[in-house]
Amino acid sequence: MATFALRLCGGLELSLDGNPVEPTLGAKTLALLAFLRLERRPHRRETLAALLWGEYEDEKAKASFRQALTRLRDVVGDLITGDRVTLALTGDLSCDASEFERLAVVDPKAALAIDVSSLFTGLSLRSCPEFDDWASAKRMALVERYCRLSEQAVHDALATHAWREAARMAERWCTLEPLADPPVAAAMEAQFLAGDVQAALATYSRHTSRLAFEPGRAPGKSIVELSARLRRASTANSARRSELWLERGPSFDGALVGRELDWERLKRAWSTARHGESRIVLIEGEPGAGKTRIVDDFLRWVSAEGGFAIRGRGYDARGGAPFGAVVEALRGTMEASSLAGVDPEWLAEAARLLPELRRRFPNLPESRTDTRATESWRLFEAVAQVLIAIAEENPLAVFIDDLQWCDSDSCSLLHFLVRRLESAAVFWCVTLTAGVTERDAPAARLARAFRGARGSTSLSLRPLTEEEVWRLIRELSKVGEPEGGRRLASRVFEVTAGNPFYVIELLKTLFAQDVLSVEEGTGAWIVRDAATSHVPAELAPTIHETIMERIECLSEPLHDLLVSIAVSGRGCPTDVLSHLHGISRLHSAALGDALVERHLVVEQDGRYQCAHPTIANVVRSGLTASRRREVHRALALTLELLLPGRGPNGAEAGEIARHADEAGDRPMSYRYALLAADDCVNRFAHEEALSWLDLASATADSINEAEVVNRLTAQVLDKAGWHEPPPVRAPAILPIGRVVRDDLDLPAHR
Repeated sequence: MATFALRLCGGLELSLDGNPVEPTLGAKTLALLAFLRLERRPHRRETLAALLWGEYEDEKAKASFRQALTRLRDVVGDLITGDRVTLALTGDLSCDASEFERLAVVDPKAALAIDVSSLFTGLSLRSCPEFDDWASAKRMALVERYCRLSEQAVHDALATHAWREAARMAERWCTLEPLADPPVAAAMEAQFLAGDVQAALATYSRHTSRLAFEPGRAPGKSIVELSARLRRASTANSARRSELWLERGPSFDGALVGRELDWERLKRAWSTARHGESRIVLIEGEPGAGKTRIVDDFLRWVSAEGGFAIRGRGYDARGGAPFGAVVEALRGTMEASSLAGVDPEWLAEAARLLPELRRRFPNLPESRTDTRATESWRLFEAVAQVLIAIAEENPLAVFIDDLQWCDSDSCSLLHFLVRRLESAAVFWCVTLTAGVTERDAPAARLARAFRGARGSTSLSLRPLTEEEVWRLIRELSKVGEPEGGRRLASRVFEVTAGNPFYVIELLKTLFAQDVLSVEEGTGAWIVRDAATSHVPAELAPTIHETIMERIECLSEPLHDLLVSIAVSGRGCPTDVLSHLHGISRLHSAALGDALVERHLVVEQDGRYQCAHPTIANVVRSGLTASRRREVHRALALTLELLLPGRGPNGAEAGEIARHADEAGDRPMSYRYALLAADDCVNRFAHEEALSWLDLASATADSINEAEVVNRLTAQVLDKAGWHEPPPVRAPAILPIGRVVRDDLDLPAHR
């Protein structure tokens, strides 16, 4: 007998015998089924229509409801019964949220395996306030039940001396009630009993930091007394680690271990390209595989060989101007002497994307005002003429990092340029994180086109092998013993699965934890004496916590600056950080450079940005919703304050609109979304313009504002088509593992 199942936690999906039903049901249709399943009683038809189609007039709402019901019955058949007045779900339909409620009574431990906090995650319904209120209330009730089960489970684990299991469950409980004292106290107690006093004190420190941003909130008396008790219990040698490891820590810039063949293939492609036959290299790999690292090293080599290298990057964030990756790359050509040889008419067109050209060439003619899609070829050809001029003087290397995040306009322009410059001395190199975008996304289609192009090369950066991790550690640690560091390398490989970024982050944490140090004079890594006495038996349990360890070591000014950079998405220039934190530009630059020294931030094109998306995600995950919202608000107001007198360009307007939207400032988001859309139209980026008009529509506060958006949308649709942007897959789960003290097979401190 066929069995239907409805998943509501961690995404909405209806399946039949374990397979998603076809055709896929719409969001509101699934929402209707979810409501009937969780509220299992007869409901009046007009009530259901108002719940999900309340934005329509009565007759239209009923018609939409009938259409959805018909589609639903075509799939689930007799599971739904009713008459002309009422409707109910009476058949057998399993559901994870309902299963949680059942297990909470009969098997509480099994119930805790269901993440009810993600109920209705990914469900986006426009103009359904009644359903949103019901869904929010339902989620809150389930989370409250989950927290009570967690409380009991933690107490049971403590009673049976299962300290680490208790700590793990208490940490999960803390994420659901981040401002409450009981889960923090339970986590501290479990960590202390497990022998990790410093982790317990760090948990308390994070809790007090969170409460500091909540007016009228402070730790309760019992948890304050508990923290004092733990401090007294810590020995003199177990003082909280500090940033002193930076002073005695080594450089982690090692050779490209395990990438020798990939390097040779890059060199062969460049050798061909520099002699006038364009070549494309597509580098793929999981996050942290070292894609950017190998290209950075290679571009330095290209420059040393007499080539001219430029680079751009896609960003995983809304905001910014269309053609963002290409514009960023073009900025690298601003000082090229060969630009003077480009026809002024083409430079004028290119100035649509790069206004800085008019500052270098103030006598450029005005560009055409026609913004029809058929005229976009002039803009594309103008960019091609700029690159051709540079390639005629020096072989040109163009690097586009994170192709998967490039907007559709950038993808269209890149495709045109690669084909247009087939006979030029141009070396194209793009990096792509596989599995992040859907197959029909513009970046995914472009990647397929690149793979099939004449003279293209695809490199897939695999994780390092255990032997290669050992080679890397031996090189960095300068250990003389033939087998020195092998056990440590084996465990690091097990924890990180050979991911180069995670390998380096884990090694940094061992220095931050004062477990490893550098021997004076030789520079060799050694195990510190103190490590054998006070360091807990298990170190750096996850990559997330590995990075968090380093973040927690930061002073308050550095931490606050890192938060602003992480929340900004695309990074912050010095003047923004200066205004945002009320410090001088010199001081903000000094703090930014301090974060660069700690390998948490990189400085590129005048902007400080997180050195890796994982670092930004870890920083943001440690913030409360209230703080994130206020940081977005501060960023929006600061960017608006710093706008030049001529008004914002598209990138600035888009950035302000995004931050204002995240901050809940609807009028500001609406205003700047319209400005960003207008700039997109001027650059022939019609799909990007439509996305900003979507945001403006969502933040319109009056009928007049909505009518303005509708009118502008109609105008843009007259000029270009529109495609629904593909959903973005969730990032891969970080590997989890542990390094134990016995793995430290390096020389001890002498």
